[in-house]
Amino acid sequence: MVLIDLDDLRAETGVGELGSGERLTASEVRRLACQAQLLPAALGRDSEVLDLGRSSRLFKPAQRKAMAIRDRRCRAEGCSIPAAWCEAHHWGIPWSRGGLTDLKDGVLLCSWHHHRAHDARYDGQRMPNGDVRFNRRT
Repeated sequence: MVLIDLDDLRAETGVGELGSGERLTASEVRRLACQAQLLPAALGRDSEVLDLGRSSRLFKPAQRKAMAIRDRRCRAEGCSIPAAWCEAHHWGIPWSRGGLTDLKDGVLLCSWHHHRAHDARYDGQRMPNGDVRFNRRT
């Protein structure tokens, strides 16, 4: 694992740090990244992990908090269940099919609507405002 700020990674004079404390130049980090299967980890202001790429199927507490702030409620059209009672759903590509566990692919749904999202009898469409509209497939 290499820790490096994005600005440092882009700069010629940037420095990254290994878990052992050893320091690497940004150039060395970029070279290693080209040869490795990358696992990006995006950190929030207080160093809480917000995005773990493919390393974790479940959303982390900091990600759930960020989704609660963003979504405020179940994002199913017309549903008013508060975020605290919702479940985090991988929208788009499911984690089991290579989807990512990150904020842009996460959406809060109440249990009832989360079951609809996984029910092949229903089609879920993301609306321009971020809500999800469920329709029974015919």
